Amino acid sequence: MKQMKKKKPMLLILLTAVLLILSACSGNNAGNTTATQTPAATEEAPAPTEETEPPAADLGGKEIRISHWWDATPVGDSEADELARERIKKVEEKYNVKITYLNTEYWSTTEKLSSSVMAGDPFAEIVRLPDGFIWGLMQGGFLTPLDDALNNTRVEQDVVEAMRFGGENVFGLESWYNPNDTGMYYNKRIFREAGLKDPQQLMDEDNWNWTTMLDAAKKLTVDNNGDGKADQYGLAGAHYIFSELLIASNGGIIYEEAAQKAVFDSPESMEALNFLHSLYNEHKIVKENEGNDWEDPAKYFAEGTIAMYPGGLWEIEGRILDKMKDEWGYVYFPKGPQASTYFDPLGQTAAYVIPKGVEDAEAIVKIWEELQDFDNWQESRRLWLENVLPDESSIANAMNDDGLVQRVFGGRFGGLGIKDQLDSVTGKFVKGEITPSTGVAQVIGPAQAAAEKVLSGEKAKEDAAKKAEEAEAAEEAKEE
Repeated sequence: MKQMKKKKPMLLILLTAVLLILSACSGNNAGNTTATQTPAATEEAPAPTEETEPPAADLGGKEIRISHWWDATPVGDSEADELARERIKKVEEKYNVKITYLNTEYWSTTEKLSSSVMAGDPFAEIVRLPDGFIWGLMQGGFLTPLDDALNNTRVEQDVVEAMRFGGENVFGLESWYNPNDTGMYYNKRIFREAGLKDPQQLMDEDNWNWTTMLDAAKKLTVDNNGDGKADQYGLAGAHYIFSELLIASNGGIIYEEAAQKAVFDSPESMEALNFLHSLYNEHKIVKENEGNDWEDPAKYFAEGTIAMYPGGLWEIEGRILDKMKDEWGYVYFPKGPQASTYFDPLGQTAAYVIPKGVEDAEAIVKIWEELQDFDNWQESRRLWLENVLPDESSIANAMNDDGLVQRVFGGRFGGLGIKDQLDSVTGKFVKGEITPSTGVAQVIGPAQAAAEKVLSGEKAKEDAAKKAEEAEAAEEAKEE
């Protein structure tokens, strides 16, 4: 990763900057007041008053840089891009600003934000942070608290509260949460040829659960060519995806934000992990990956050699659409024994943030809000789904039209090191090398310690000091 060019004595300067940031107050931006138009006094009864919007801040032609890990500039000819351009134009005129979109490499975003804040020159006014990276920056003092700026916001209150990430202050911005982002893809041909009810039919009967999924997967794991080995399997996936979805589908969570506690040793979670162990070792209905746990399962599904594949809607365009030859569908992930409804986990979430040191933070929050399509996002989402999903039932499932899927708030763990610990043992027990109870007992303590290190700000300080040392060494090497 690129380091910013700094002069000696670099280590002293950067460490001093870190201490200043970590000890800084969390901001005292004042809330906007609402202007009221008062009628002139007359002898007649006063005309009804109208509440008017306060004058927009004039930012004097300032460039508002918005960073994503893709180019978010709306340059297409779609209706969505047209509307986005109209919103940008209105914002630019209203606040006297210039909106610019930056394309920042995914893994470099956090370092770029922290190093530019330490240098006193944030690289962007609004930054889309990748999943899980907000914790360290939040605890390290690199972000602007946004509570005051979100007075009278159009963002739903549950979303605002979720942007506290279990802490006291709001540090993130998000417009909404999609109702259902992960579920189960299934191959209609495979189910039809076997004469089995497919997941959509089972769901329509309110009979789509772990038991019926397992029953179908066992019947669909077969040796078609007679060589004594299964060449078609009921399921494929990555063990670390299965573990998260199974725990959530049984009403469990991996981490409890409010209590700041790793809880993947709860009864609901252990039941899910034991079921995962049985899928691989007892029932043997999960196709083994050939070296790439992330890429292989989607490839198997596209090739038509597995019946079911758990995954996210965002995977469709790159991994399924135009690659899948068979008919397919999308349903909710099946219910676990302890669940009365379907659950969609929210273990990680990206968020927009405003780096510490950005001026006019309140006005910038208002600008961000006015760039969002609050009125049409569900319609836009449905239009997109109509273009990528194969049938009306799949679209209705993805939109959660029947309201049966619940998002699991308050259980995000991304960036805390918790899932890394859990994944290290699920990778072993899906191979039969260890039991879930033994594995979980080994890592629940280290998982808690990893989270506490991030939440205390200790990890952020260590990372900042390490970056400072690396920058100092690089500078000295250049001078030599």
